[in-house]
Amino acid sequence: MLNLSDYNDKKVRVFLHDGSTFEGYSTHNSVEYSFSEFGVDSECLQICDYLIREEEIERIELIEALPSVRSTEEELAMIFSVRRSFSEHLKRWEDNELPDQYDLNCFEYSAQPSQEEFERALDLQRERGDTFIKLVGDVPLADDFGLSSGVRLTMQLSGGTECRNVNDKVEIKTPRYKDLKETALKHFGPVRGEDFAARNADHLYEYLGCRGAYLGEKLVGAYYFYTSGGYTCVDGLIVDQDFRRRHIAAALLKHASEEAAGNVVFLHADQDSVAKKVFEKLGFREVGRRYEYLSAEIGSLTAKRKPSG
Repeated sequence: MLNLSDYNDKKVRVFLHDGSTFEGYSTHNSVEYSFSEFGVDSECLQICDYLIREEEIERIELIEALPSVRSTEEELAMIFSVRRSFSEHLKRWEDNELPDQYDLNCFEYSAQPSQEEFERALDLQRERGDTFIKLVGDVPLADDFGLSSGVRLTMQLSGGTECRNVNDKVEIKTPRYKDLKETALKHFGPVRGEDFAARNADHLYEYLGCRGAYLGEKLVGAYYFYTSGGYTCVDGLIVDQDFRRRHIAAALLKHASEEAAGNVVFLHADQDSVAKKVFEKLGFREVGRRYEYLSAEIGSLTAKRKPSG
């Protein structure tokens, strides 16, 4: 008999009787708590927003966190998103708090998905009311289903940052929330919408550490960070567009390296981005890559895939 309390605050893989699986960090909810909070008269495990009743569970596996860049990346993703089984070659990452965030609402492939699997994935997106679909994996796809492709690099710092030029007038500290939100609205609002930019800022500020670069009272740059198992991931690095070319990114990354206190520091960049070249100049080197395939307009995509006749 399962003792669900043994899995409280543990990284687990939960197998259900119907054949589906969930992966993520679990919280144990007693019968009393489940009933008072959710109206569910059962002992449960909760993974992100998903409530899993005891009677639904076939078995549970603990997932050991390996001291590696990839395991830290996965742990960071699991703070916001849960991974579920979907088909033979696809797993589904779902973030219900930000359902319009395709970085954490995507399909991870272990091998080339079939056309049938891809069509099933499209059907799910349509049912959810989503306009996008994203596939991610460790190797390139032989058939990309007409999606736009890209490569996301993991870049790791060897030693300290090679900062020849650092703006010594910058003060690095935990940013004021209102400053961080204003920055997010300024830079991401026009691209993703102000509602999304505000919710995403709330999301990240609540769960991750954050540092900001100030010139006087002005927030001119910031990054989020997550540390686990001897690794520190620097994410969401941004410099105010009105203050670029003033060595602010170098100051932020130098601070991140020093604050990591011996941890391995890594971050992410698109393969063909300007940011990648900046990171290379500061001493970051590629240690891994993920292949990404995206369509932000699945209506036009499905029209192209319709059989003729």
